[in-house]
Formats: sequence, C-alpha cells, structure tokens
Amino acid sequence: MKKFTLAIIVALAASLAVAQGPGGRPGGGPGGPGGPGGGRGRMDPKAMTEMISKQLSLTPAQKKRVMELQTARMADMDKLRKAPGDRNSKRPQMQKLRELYDGKMKKALTKEQGVKYDKWQAEMRARFGGGRGGPGGRMGGPGGRPPGPGGPGGPPKGGA
Repeated sequence: MKKFTLAIIVALAASLAVAQGPGGRPGGGPGGPGGPGGGRGRMDPKAMTEMISKQLSLTPAQKKRVMELQTARMADMDKLRKAPGDRNSKRPQMQKLRELYDGKMKKALTKEQGVKYDKWQAEMRARFGGGRGGPGGRMGGPGGRPPGPGGPGGPPKGGA
C-alpha cells in the first residue's frame, strides 16, 4: 500500500511539473513568464522578428531591418521601465515609443504588408489586452476579466 501511495504522489508531482512548462512557471516557454523571452510575456527581438516575418512574408533585407528595430525598441522600452517613477507616469512615454517604432516598421514594409501589420497588431491587442484596464485589458476594463471575488470591482476574497 505504501508503494502504491508513493507512486501516486510521484505521478502527481510529475504531472504538475509538466503542466508548468519550461521555466517552472505556468505558461513558461519562449516569450512567456519564466521563459527565454523575458518576463511578463515579452519576446526577445529575434523571436518577435521571426513571428513578424512569418505573418508578413518579409524579404531578407526587411527581416534584417525589423530585427534592428525590434532590438532598439526593446532597449528603449527597458530603459524607460528602469527609469525612476511609477508605471502610470511612464505610460504616455511608452505609447510615444510604440508609435515611433510602429512608424519606423511601416516604412520598412510594403503598402500591403503595412495593412497586414496594422490588422495583426489590432488582433494581438484584442487577444492579449490593450493594457491594464483598457479595452481588452486584464484588469476589468471593457473586454477584460469580469469583476468577481477578489477582482477589480468585486468583493474582497474571503467574504464581503
């Protein structure tokens, strides 16, 4: 009986380890929390360039330019994240950076690719959230997680 109980415990522990994925956290893996792409769902520039290339059928020259832009964008965003101040005060600067790099991206693409890029970006924002609390956001904004126990707008966990 002890061997059977031990076998069940080992099987349960193994299934939990597999469910967490690489990096030891749920959803771990490339671009996911705890994965090689960095924290909070960010992908490294190479992975992002590959994804964009696949979506837009980039030429080798375009792929090189997109890689340069993604590398610079990530460096600028990281610098801004590490700067003093809270996230809310940095939001307008981050939006300006996004717009700047989106403009540079569009210049590297053909007109047709630019249209596809805009559509793809809109789909990604809708799918992963346009920011905390905004449309499609993760903190209870329109399209976000509905209010509930312990969530925004809901009663605190553990009672009223």
